[in-house]
Amino acid sequence: MKTLNSIAIEYLLRNDSQDNANKSEEISREVNRINSEQYARNQKSLLLQMYELEEGDFFA
Repeated sequence: MKTLNSIAIEYLLRNDSQDNANKSEEISREVNRINSEQYARNQKSLLLQMYELEEGDFFA
């Protein structure tokens, strides 16, 4: 038979793991958001570089 202390410890461990899972999900979402922003910036930068190359070749 479980004691009150063992039930309390199991409860606390279960809640702690749920909190950690929530934090991990939040961190994953933030990392994905940052990665997508960086990808968009890199694509804009690449597009600008290609445009500058075309403009340079056009006037040369």
